[in-house]
Amino acid sequence: GSYGPVFVQEPDDVIFPTDSDEKKVALNCEVRGNPSPSYRWLRNGTEIALESDYRYSLIDGTFIISNPSELRDSGLYQCLATNSFGSILSREATLQFAYLGNFSGRTRSAVSVREGQGVVLMCSPPPHSPEIIYSWVFNEFPSFVAEDSRRFISQETGNLYISKVQTSDVGSYICLVKNAVTNARVLSPPTPLTLRNDGVMGEYEPKIEVHFPFTVTAAKGTTVKMECFALGNPVPTITWMKVNGYIPSKSRLRKSQAVLEIPNLQLDDAGIYECTAENSRGKNSFRGQLQIFTYPHWVQKLNDTQLDSGSPLQWECKATGKPRPTYRWLKNGAPLLPQSRVDTVNGILAIQSVNQSDAGMYQCLAENKYGAIYASAELKILAS
Repeated sequence: GSYGPVFVQEPDDVIFPTDSDEKKVALNCEVRGNPSPSYRWLRNGTEIALESDYRYSLIDGTFIISNPSELRDSGLYQCLATNSFGSILSREATLQFAYLGNFSGRTRSAVSVREGQGVVLMCSPPPHSPEIIYSWVFNEFPSFVAEDSRRFISQETGNLYISKVQTSDVGSYICLVKNAVTNARVLSPPTPLTLRNDGVMGEYEPKIEVHFPFTVTAAKGTTVKMECFALGNPVPTITWMKVNGYIPSKSRLRKSQAVLEIPNLQLDDAGIYECTAENSRGKNSFRGQLQIFTYPHWVQKLNDTQLDSGSPLQWECKATGKPRPTYRWLKNGAPLLPQSRVDTVNGILAIQSVNQSDAGMYQCLAENKYGAIYASAELKILAS
């Protein structure tokens, strides 16, 4: 029989490496339907005119961009499939670009400290996308700075922290950054570290230089890493606790306890975490809150429905998520406008008495600030 469009494949998020040999990017979309559907694509909610740019082509439902560029092409893409019964709109697929620029070639001035003092060496990474991994080279490649209770490299800032400088630290420091997607690497100009000759630094209490944000938000099921590191003389010890609870037993302490890593996050891992840096001179603490979110997830979707003209329709879709999802309705890929006959409240769509003009493809969208999901169904009206 004949029926409206149904997704077989919706487009996935794409990260395109700008230095890739592949000179095109493909966003996939495949729909079945009878008569067979035609395809259009939207970028950031606006339909793309295929003829507007020689770089665009459409093969079946797949949208291809040749020589993609971040400036022109990054954004949110959706596929819209149509046949005589109506249209459906796909999920939003993100196209982003992976790249790693070069460090500015400016000479970096020497950092001069007393023996026993703490120091922070700045990485100041070049423009990049998405995230990068930091390490530091001491004097020359491939001699790397080893992290221990005294030396820490933050994967948030990229900086190198030495809680208490000793004579063996004198030398030149180079920040090495690696793009997590492309594995491209670049080196910074060297920063010389020298010792002042006006005496040795006395003991002093810990000063927390690196800490996790006041509010950390992470998705359920992912791994979170919280950093905490202090300068001090003697070298401070880092300890962790969870206020009003226990540090989850699945947690791992890494890098001489400077990093608390919690895998496979669950809702009850949320709460206030505290790190403390302590030495014989005193101690200091930092507290922040870990919040867990979840993407919307269907509990109840829509079913294709056939009704006699004049019958009532009530459709309900339900999703879970944290924060709790809100609902929107689409008819044939466009927002369903409020009308006197058509009522939408939360995930419920109600029509007192359907007529031929109500026939078409409907979608319920459940979304929170972390994501959106789409459920589709066809409404057929039988002639009275």
